[in-house]
Amino acid sequence: MAVIIFSLLCLLAYRYRRLPERVRTVLLVLGLLSGWFALFEIIGYIEANPYLAAIPISLGLGYWYWHRKKKQRAMRIFERTTK
Repeated sequence: MAVIIFSLLCLLAYRYRRLPERVRTVLLVLGLLSGWFALFEIIGYIEANPYLAAIPISLGLGYWYWHRKKKQRAMRIFERTTK
């Protein structure tokens, strides 16, 4: 679990903090490497408890549905304003 948190903290610090370029590069590399380890850790959890797979699947599908609806609304508004 600590690997997942470390990966997210590295990537968040890389994304939102104004840091020197070398520090940002180190954070990016650390975040990506620990992200791979976190991925293996998550896969291990899902193999141990298969019912947990429903959580990320439902979150991903929910995000996809929300993003699709948002895009469709934006297209409808764009089409109305360009006529």
